[in-house]
Amino acid sequence: MGAVIVSAAVATANDRAECGEKRPRVFIASPRDGFVSEKTSVKVVFGSENVQIVPAGVVNEFEEDKCFAVGHHHLLVDSEDYPTSWIPFDDNHLHFGKGQTEAVIELEPGTHTLQLVLGNPIHNASFSINNFAGQGPFVSKKITIEVTSSE
Repeated sequence: MGAVIVSAAVATANDRAECGEKRPRVFIASPRDGFVSEKTSVKVVFGSENVQIVPAGVVNEFEEDKCFAVGHHHLLVDSEDYPTSWIPFDDNHLHFGKGQTEAVIELEPGTHTLQLVLGNPIHNASFSINNFAGQGPFVSKKITIEVTSSE
């Protein structure tokens, strides 16, 4: 069963992290692994390091930044595997192509897995970084949460 995006927050220029030459990393800042929700609406906060989060299609909006990777978040809901190339557009692969850094999603009661994957400007999990193709995919640890109510 897929998820529905209820609302999402967008990164702004002030949210840019200082980027270096370290490997990009994405993670789910909230909720934590094992979280139990009594509501079907679950807020998910996306985290990243050494990544410049920008809307889809933007290659590098801020030239003075030398980020190791530029892209946007994709949240995988109840997905067995993460994509290694093109990220599908379906109920299990939620695209945040406006540069969102958090979202409220609707989940049915039951146990669900969540995982982030960084997508490049054209929704691919593979990156060409510093002129070396085939970098990535950059994925978070998969977490498991439970929704106990249908409210």
